[in-house]
Amino acid sequence: MATVKRTATVGDLFIEFGNKEIEIYRIAPDGSGALKRIDDTQGAIRRMAEEAGIERDYNLSYRQHVAMLIQHINGLENKKND
Repeated sequence: MATVKRTATVGDLFIEFGNKEIEIYRIAPDGSGALKRIDDTQGAIRRMAEEAGIERDYNLSYRQHVAMLIQHINGLENKKND
């Protein structure tokens, strides 16, 4: 089975949603493209969701919530509604 990864960039944060883990990296502000892993994944997800205006739906699993956030960030929600 192929590995499916979804990614999104919000400001200086890069989120990667893989089959097993959710990883968040801070993008270097000097333009080098260097990434530094953030240890507080849940806190970063919470901040991204607040910035995007998405409230946590506790009827969804955490992974479903993150997937929905990535779709929203990437504009896929708008395409689905058209």
